[in-house]
Amino acid sequence: MHYAVNKETNLVKYSADNLYLLQHVFDLYKDDIHNYKILEESGMKVVSRIVYVDGECVYNSKSFWLSDTPAQILENYSEHEVIDFLGKPVDELRFKIEKDNNQSRLAAIEDRAGEVCYNIEIGNEMIALFKEECILTDFQGITPLEIAAKLTQAYTLVMTGSFREAKQVFTSIETDPFLTAERKQKYIDMLDAADSIEYADAGEYMFTAEEEKQIEETLKRFTRVYTTSQSVADNGMQKEHTFYYAALHDKDNDKRLQATDKLIFVIRHAERDDSNTGDTGDINSTGVSRATSIGTKLRDGATPSSSESTNTVDIPTNDAHYFSTNITRTMHTAQAIAAARGDTDSAASDYSGITIKQDLLDGYRFLKQKPSSSTTALLKKYCYHQDELTQEELETNIGVSTAEEAHAKLLSDTEKFVNEIIAEADKRLNIFVTHDYFIGPLVTGITNYGLSTENNSPWVNWCSGIAIIVHEDNTYDAFAVKCS
Repeated sequence: MHYAVNKETNLVKYSADNLYLLQHVFDLYKDDIHNYKILEESGMKVVSRIVYVDGECVYNSKSFWLSDTPAQILENYSEHEVIDFLGKPVDELRFKIEKDNNQSRLAAIEDRAGEVCYNIEIGNEMIALFKEECILTDFQGITPLEIAAKLTQAYTLVMTGSFREAKQVFTSIETDPFLTAERKQKYIDMLDAADSIEYADAGEYMFTAEEEKQIEETLKRFTRVYTTSQSVADNGMQKEHTFYYAALHDKDNDKRLQATDKLIFVIRHAERDDSNTGDTGDINSTGVSRATSIGTKLRDGATPSSSESTNTVDIPTNDAHYFSTNITRTMHTAQAIAAARGDTDSAASDYSGITIKQDLLDGYRFLKQKPSSSTTALLKKYCYHQDELTQEELETNIGVSTAEEAHAKLLSDTEKFVNEIIAEADKRLNIFVTHDYFIGPLVTGITNYGLSTENNSPWVNWCSGIAIIVHEDNTYDAFAVKCS
């Protein structure tokens, strides 16, 4: 999750699953991002295991973790008793990790819906810890099935975040060889601590020094994403220039690509004939010419027109990696670009130098289930006219219930897929060639619907797609590019 925290009140004003959605919220409310800190919170990747500190149950206790006590404990850690869920001592490093994680997630609670969602997450975390304890316990005098039968009602209540009711059930359960008096009290203490979570008021939102540093880095990244999306919405250079030029300079002709940056293109394959739609369908002579032209321009730094200054693509031969699907037309497009650029590592006519990434570049990845027919029509509605999606299409093909959820899912999936692509990019220049079913939604997500129009649903032209510039600090700019 990402949170926009008001600098004056230290309260969470907006939250969203990713930066693209958060930017959309700022656009919607016409708010100024400079009045906020942007906090990137890691969620529950670190499971809270600490239960007792000096005999006090602190499991998900807001009054403990958001106080000065954890920092004071770290000043003389060896003098304190910190015990985890299984009754084992907790080392200082683990305590620091949980301190930062609990401060972040507990401080973010601010409304009723937030509490419900948070309680369910905590409930499932408790169940995971309970299962772990069962696995590690040598049962004597009772079977796992008997334990399950006794705890079914409590288990269900915990899983739904109903901690107060679960505590009542636990209190009434008789002890047994597994549920000893000590273990039973531990579960009751944990349920008490989780049930007493309060809501954030002014002045209660806390940041560690490390979080402050992370906030600044997230704000830099957010500003890049926000500026990029705004330039698309304002009909900037992305609609007017060929894709290699757009990757090098922004609409004010300022240089984008720095010496330490990686350059990534994710594009549709070059032209094919209408009949060449199968797995072995190849690009035609026009497509070969287009791909060759792209490779030549990336090699020589040629310009799209005489009115624009000469640009140099400072990427040495073979400092490039080409990826495609296993379909002939994508492999041939990548091979033709590589050959024209002089990248001999990937220019073999048998495509042996092209890395096949079928799962990564699968055209149906944006859909939960592909339709039996009319996939293009469905994806165009998904990208440009979500309100026209039928309930069956929303639920069956996309996996959501409303048009608003479809909008959010496309943006969230876009960020996920972009990060997967970046993880594969190991050279200075990286070119991924795929199909319109993948590129169409990807372009829409990158521009935050900035390229859609009211009466026309544009689709992706040959060799068009997105460019990604990955910076040395692992932040990135991503924007739509058009091959004209």
